[in-house]
Amino acid sequence: MKDNQLLNNEKLGVSETPPYDPLHAFVRENHIALKGSDRGPLCGMVFAIKDVFKVKGSTYGNGHPLWLKTHGPDDFTASSVLSLLDSGADLVGKTICDELCYSISGENWNYGAPLNPHDLRRYTGGSSSGSAAATAGGLVDFATGSDCLGSVRVPASYNGLLGMRPTLKRVKNDGEAPYSETMDVLGYVARDPEVFDKVSSLLLGQDPEDTPFDKVYIAKDAFDAVDGEVQKALEPAVRQIIDMIGPAKEVNVAKEGLDSWVSIFRDIQGFEVWNSYGGWVKKHRPHLSRGPMERLEAASKITRTAYKNAQKKRTELIEQFKTLLPKNAVMVMPTASSIAPLRTETIEVINKHRGQSSKLLCVSPLTKTPQVTIPLVKKNGVPLGITLIAAHEKDLILANLASNLLRNALKRDSQA
Repeated sequence: MKDNQLLNNEKLGVSETPPYDPLHAFVRENHIALKGSDRGPLCGMVFAIKDVFKVKGSTYGNGHPLWLKTHGPDDFTASSVLSLLDSGADLVGKTICDELCYSISGENWNYGAPLNPHDLRRYTGGSSSGSAAATAGGLVDFATGSDCLGSVRVPASYNGLLGMRPTLKRVKNDGEAPYSETMDVLGYVARDPEVFDKVSSLLLGQDPEDTPFDKVYIAKDAFDAVDGEVQKALEPAVRQIIDMIGPAKEVNVAKEGLDSWVSIFRDIQGFEVWNSYGGWVKKHRPHLSRGPMERLEAASKITRTAYKNAQKKRTELIEQFKTLLPKNAVMVMPTASSIAPLRTETIEVINKHRGQSSKLLCVSPLTKTPQVTIPLVKKNGVPLGITLIAAHEKDLILANLASNLLRNALKRDSQA
């Protein structure tokens, strides 16, 4: 599309604020919408983007009103947004995210927490909370987000969505808010397998190799990191995956223990996040809720020496993981440690879930590998995601596998 223009209000019903937002998923102060081209594989679809991506004519808010106030209008539109528009999809708005994307609960005391359409009493997960709520609630066909420690994967799991975290640098994420340079990626969510296939093909492109999957590696230490009731709830999903792909064997992801992987992750993420936000925080002293504030304080104390040591250890983990997971295998583990927590849960319970989930969520960003979460089962009547991780640059075949698994599950449910 040569010239992106604001959506025609009469044609698409777009006003200065999102016209229909029962799930409180969209931003209001910096709302913007753009009409896609009149041709392309995504024609007829509407999408939303997390409020961390630049769109010329707006200003991204990064989950905090002071960020929005202290930053000028975006000077260009992110490549991913342009690509989706050029392919025919209409952008209908930006979505709420957690404060500075430094949380995975979905709560934002400045803008409120978007509502989980599966159970309004529960959180959506974050930090791409609004993107997941809008997609799960049928307000959009798909949405993009950003993912470092599960910011797409967790809300996808909590809201019953297909959610993709690509190989690092596989998808251009220019025009995204600064965060963790060596681990943050652009991800996306969709409800419908056909939509997910089309968006995956567009954003991911073709894989360098076309090696099919014929082995399943069950990550024992990852399953051991979650409560027994979660393990039991995921057993049908594991069986479905094995039935489709082939023989399975148990492996341990981390010979050093997943706690050590989390420590390495936090040193890298924290140092890079403080490098991105530290100057702004010192200058403007934003009022932050407890979780993001405590994490930023901890990040500010990570030394360059600790960061370099963590990056060195990460290089070793990458090689270790390459040896562990061959190109013809997928690794299976829980996406998150629980279903979406109730909004009435204490911060201690939320932190317990975060600690358990961190052991699962750090694997893909540390190893630069693609991961997809699939809504194959429910627990207590709400979604619980199962995860597949593949070798480096096996993104499209992994995304297609996820779509096929969900497609088959939906077909079985309709025939039951």
